[in-house]
Amino acid sequence: MQRRQFIQFSSLATLSLLSGCGELANLTTGPLFQRHVPTDYSGVVAVRKDARAPLVTHASGLALREEKQAITKDTRFLVGSISKWISAVAVLRLADMGTLDLDAPIARHLPELPAANGAVSLRQLMSNRSGIPNGLADALRKDRAVEKLEIGPVEAALRFGAGAPVSKPGERWDYSFTNWILVAAVVERATKKTFTEVVEELVLAPSGVRDTSFAATGYEDEVGMAVAYAGSGARKSPAVPPMVAASGTLYSTARDLVTLADSVYRTKLLSDKARKELSTVVVTSEDYALGGKVKTVATKKGARSLAWEAGAIGGYKTLLVYDPVDGGAVVLLNNTDMQQSDQAKIATALFNEM
Repeated sequence: MQRRQFIQFSSLATLSLLSGCGELANLTTGPLFQRHVPTDYSGVVAVRKDARAPLVTHASGLALREEKQAITKDTRFLVGSISKWISAVAVLRLADMGTLDLDAPIARHLPELPAANGAVSLRQLMSNRSGIPNGLADALRKDRAVEKLEIGPVEAALRFGAGAPVSKPGERWDYSFTNWILVAAVVERATKKTFTEVVEELVLAPSGVRDTSFAATGYEDEVGMAVAYAGSGARKSPAVPPMVAASGTLYSTARDLVTLADSVYRTKLLSDKARKELSTVVVTSEDYALGGKVKTVATKKGARSLAWEAGAIGGYKTLLVYDPVDGGAVVLLNNTDMQQSDQAKIATALFNEM
């Protein structure tokens, strides 16, 4: 499927509130963003009290420093590992359709793998407990040029996912993007389509999002995309090789991320069984389910079990926090390499007031 064309945005003031005072008053009393968002924040912060309330959005900073182009509520950011959560939704849809089995050996689709590697399941891959070493990371440590390889997930899986296991399947947590190369390869073999086509057709299109897709080389200079910067001010825009599409190359906006969460948790996109799979913690020490976290957070309303989807890629840092019970949501998108722990503190503070 052809990538969506980027739309033209006008340059706005560096710091702007993109919501009416009435909307903000409906959410909380007092200047919510002023209390919790740093004055030098570069990115988008969006909050929604519940599914019936409007999404209130705050945008500040520069999308493109070299041209003083302001960030707007519609600016796109790479979302890093939030891609894993969206990939997991696609896999669960295929499981609902009977195309994939979460607990079957992946050798069913990748018979070329060594027997021990082929014995792992999609569930173990998507919870980062396969025991297969991170072959791509090892290759990158030896040669950074590997990140520029224009190969797809199947070729990459056979090349980087064939190392001798370092632990038994299900035994040890390892946050490895090689796991997700293997997930994408299984999807491609099972569907006979590219992984990106499957995600577009099964998740993005039915959700009705307009500004979410997979980045390609040169993405950072497209109109409407925030460029990522390091603390030094230098560009810190990562490569987006197609082989790692399942783990980190999606771009999106705050509104689209909330729309995707609504589609996952408040429509029939997934069966009840699949939604439960997505929301059940598998690795307790990491709060990790399939493709993302589920965290229990103490708020003024009491303890809330929240879908907690964080991403970091280059200088992009992102966070989607969503309450499946009432549709309350917080999104933070940043393009200046802020600490993820700082984003978590902001999101927690915002949820505590909702």
